[in-house]
Amino acid sequence: MEKITLIHAEIISKSPLYIGNDEKEVLINNEGGKAYLPATSIDGSFRAYLKSINEDYKKLFGDQSNEGSIMSNLYISDAFAEIDRFDRRNRVSIDGEKGSGKEKHKIDELYLSKGLKFNLAFEIHNNEEDESLNKMLYKCLEALNRGIIRFGSNKSNGLGVFEVTSIKKIDFDLKNIADFERYLKKDYSGMKEIKGDIFNKNEDDVHVEFTIKGEFTTPLLIKAPETFEIGGADGESIKSGSEYLIPGSSFKGVLRSRIGRIAKYFGSLDKAKEMFGDVDDKDKKNSLSQVFVNESIIDNKKFENKVRYNRIKIDRFTGGTRNTALVDDIPVKGETEFKVIYRQKNDDAFDKYAIGIILLALRDMGTENLAIGSGSSIGRGRFKANTMDVVIANDVIKIDFNKKTISNQEQLNKYVEAVKTFMRQEGKND
Repeated sequence: MEKITLIHAEIISKSPLYIGNDEKEVLINNEGGKAYLPATSIDGSFRAYLKSINEDYKKLFGDQSNEGSIMSNLYISDAFAEIDRFDRRNRVSIDGEKGSGKEKHKIDELYLSKGLKFNLAFEIHNNEEDESLNKMLYKCLEALNRGIIRFGSNKSNGLGVFEVTSIKKIDFDLKNIADFERYLKKDYSGMKEIKGDIFNKNEDDVHVEFTIKGEFTTPLLIKAPETFEIGGADGESIKSGSEYLIPGSSFKGVLRSRIGRIAKYFGSLDKAKEMFGDVDDKDKKNSLSQVFVNESIIDNKKFENKVRYNRIKIDRFTGGTRNTALVDDIPVKGETEFKVIYRQKNDDAFDKYAIGIILLALRDMGTENLAIGSGSSIGRGRFKANTMDVVIANDVIKIDFNKKTISNQEQLNKYVEAVKTFMRQEGKND
């Protein structure tokens, strides 16, 4: 070993984080009462990403396969963060066929709120003047910043998303006595900020990013857990701190349901399910979801005054009103953006189909034809899009819903056409 490189990265969580212990509780360091991000979680996430983009990850992380062991050249430290607050969320399991909630499948979960600040420490050992190890780590940090790499559980539902705010680096030449002494004394005073030099230079042609921006034209209600406050409303839209939000699980559930309906029309429902990692009951096969979403913050500055809506409950059996069942809700309106990331399978036909069907589902949502949250039958949760951007490697499709313009329309048409013809092509291949 001739050279040691230390890379320190400061990251801040942009969404709730859940890493559980054996008792399925939030993992917290008992001594300091801090949030705990194990090095094993960082290692596993980075390793999986490099493998997905066909990098020689074994050179960085080592390998213990039967063909022979390779020593790891990367050493990662556990990370800790001060806890500001917790988020409590209620959700239900959705029946994929019916699109409704399953009976007795309500889940109450506790998460670490966003805003956690971790300091990640990496140490790279190198025997030669080879920057490839550093570059692989830079690619991981950039993917983390883009929301492609995430930590903890429920990653595809918008949790575990981080922003990288700083990356510092220092090299130690172990053949130089002064450098060797500084390394032993942990003198890192010569660390330099390198984030601006390494970001936006790494290409990733595996992940496709969809961003759709607009506003809710009708009130939205995604109920927060009950607080039992005196004089409080029966239902108020969920918040994280002072910000109203749309949980990733709620958005992904709506997106998944609409993709399922479109796929069923074109006879490709099983293929659509593959995108979300569904279990095959016959073969008992299971795969990871290829569709990831972010949580969305609602900017309600134009609608800061809370409006309380009074309504009555309906008896589903008789169709009449329930006696003494007056309820009141406080929904929210405002501007927001939704982000979807699709991880390609390296199957050209399937990937074009998946990109096309996500485009169609987002179009339905952006044209107020798809409701989010509860109360869809009384007109709630309608979203009107202003713009949608789709980034595919170095290619960008831009859609302006107000001006009714599309850049790169020929490419967009190919993806939409792939949805219509995919099953016919599958039949030919069979």
